[in-house]
Amino acid sequence: MLQILRNKAQSTFIQVIVVIIALVFIFWGVGTNMLNTREVALTVNDEEITFQQFQEAYDQAIGNLGGQFGGALPKGLEESLGIKQQVIEQLIQSSLLRQGAADMGIRISAEEVRDRITSLPQFQQAGQFNMERYQALLAANRLTPTTFESSMRHDMLSDRTVQDIGKFVTLVPQTDIEDLYSQQNETVSVQFVRIDSASFKKDIKVEKSDLQKWFDSVKDNYRTAPEIKLRYLAYTFDDLGQKITVDDKQIQAHYADNIDSYKTPEQRRARHILLTASAEDSPERHQEQQKKAAEIIGTLKKNNDFASIANKYSDDSSKENGGDLGFFSRGSMVPEFDAKVFSMQPGEISDIVKTEFGYHIIKLEEVKPSATRPLEEVRAEIVQTIKNREAKRMAFQLANAAYEGIIKAGSLKTYTDAHPDADLKETDFFVQKQPPKEIGANQKLLDAAFALNKGELSSLIETDTGYAILFAVDKKPPVVPPLETVEEKVKADFISSKAQEKARATAASMIEQLKKGKTLEQLTTGTAFQVTASGDLSRSAANQTSSFPTDLHAQAFTLSKSSPLPKEVAQVGGAFYVYVFQERKPPAKKADDQAIQQYREALVRFNQQQLLIAWIRNLENQAKIRRHKNL
Repeated sequence: MLQILRNKAQSTFIQVIVVIIALVFIFWGVGTNMLNTREVALTVNDEEITFQQFQEAYDQAIGNLGGQFGGALPKGLEESLGIKQQVIEQLIQSSLLRQGAADMGIRISAEEVRDRITSLPQFQQAGQFNMERYQALLAANRLTPTTFESSMRHDMLSDRTVQDIGKFVTLVPQTDIEDLYSQQNETVSVQFVRIDSASFKKDIKVEKSDLQKWFDSVKDNYRTAPEIKLRYLAYTFDDLGQKITVDDKQIQAHYADNIDSYKTPEQRRARHILLTASAEDSPERHQEQQKKAAEIIGTLKKNNDFASIANKYSDDSSKENGGDLGFFSRGSMVPEFDAKVFSMQPGEISDIVKTEFGYHIIKLEEVKPSATRPLEEVRAEIVQTIKNREAKRMAFQLANAAYEGIIKAGSLKTYTDAHPDADLKETDFFVQKQPPKEIGANQKLLDAAFALNKGELSSLIETDTGYAILFAVDKKPPVVPPLETVEEKVKADFISSKAQEKARATAASMIEQLKKGKTLEQLTTGTAFQVTASGDLSRSAANQTSSFPTDLHAQAFTLSKSSPLPKEVAQVGGAFYVYVFQERKPPAKKADDQAIQQYREALVRFNQQQLLIAWIRNLENQAKIRRHKNL
């Protein structure tokens, strides 16, 4: 939620620092404090970082990583990735970044923090900063204004520091640009032989003793999944919602109480011409683009066909649509652009508007005024909203009463015997990946079910669809089945494995023969294998016309006349590839001005990033850093 409040996607800090050194834990004051202590965990020069701050950063890291795995980290992943050490390093680097900024004399004033916060659309209402909304959103995220404003100051300080360091690198040699273009747009070709392991399967003989020995070495691969049999009570929102009736009085009251949510804000449709120039670009670039924008305005005064001129001159992707940005509401665009659009009249063309993206010329096409959707239009929507709200309340009350009743009765069976109206359901045995239809793919419920042992009652489980109470009637642990019960699958896997071994050995033998001076043609004569030419392979995009696997394109570009063979056998799926370098070609055409500019900007950004990394590493080498023994 904090990230929603602080969605500064255009932030240089987000675009550069996070990508390079992942300083994502500047924002203290969020998370679960497990230690509840102000004891110092780290000291970076004179700055102290408490265990509370460390714990909050650690919780955030675990939460972010867990989100990629459906909320729960796979066992051992936390340790294997060294999350704790990463958090420590990130906290140290964050501290050094701030200290380095202070040493450089970089400051962020209270007025600058205020201006940034009041410009954020999350805190605005009807296009204006709203203090009540600001305080309510912070409170909802368990933040105080002091904490949030402090973290915002850190953000802005980091932004400015990155920008100031980046000013030391604004130019790159033309030769570097040309070298990079040549490298990225050259092509390479190879000759290759594809050795499909499937072609060796017919040669594999299966002896019972060999099969048993192989099965014993890989038997854990055939271990069955645990199975469980459940009895349960379910209180779903959908079922209860169907039983709820909503009268007209409730509908009218809800409409009146939530009238703001049925208002559509004013929207404006505009076109623009963008001449790009970022903070990383040279002053000469800015002057050139600003001069070009002034010339375009002069052209527009003679020729009012804004769409065709946008198509011809704009650097933005919207040029294909004549610069049309469609309809958008206030606060959707960067502040300078937004302020200009919402001060214009339909048909008006702006003067030059500068934003962080460059120089814009804007034409306001159309204004769609704000409106309130009538009650009849939103009646069905309101009815469903009220039903959902009441169903959630009713589901909790019923489930909670049932759970308390089960605890008092001593068992689920005793409770349901005394309450024959309770809709007790029972499943057969099932595995977690194949739940019965009535349970469905409800991961939270399934996780709770398979955490139970035989004879255990769950707690009251809340899911996205309702509440449930589970009882594990029985549970079968995972077992390795006897070979006889899975023999057909084991036999097929055994043959595939041995066929792959033979195919790999054949490919490895070919590479050894190639090293001794043989050619692919000589090695494949009289065999079923064919030598194929890859054609010109591209580094930047998959060559769709080549049968050479795209997975191996990068390896092909490591080859040369002096080193024409790969170091090892390459495998893609069930096939192995032996390939030999043929030719490397320079780009078919020279880079145009637009490509040169893109490569120049990429190199400038890369060099700025390298300088920033080196600067922080230098600060770290000179810093006095102390870690608490508990870390």
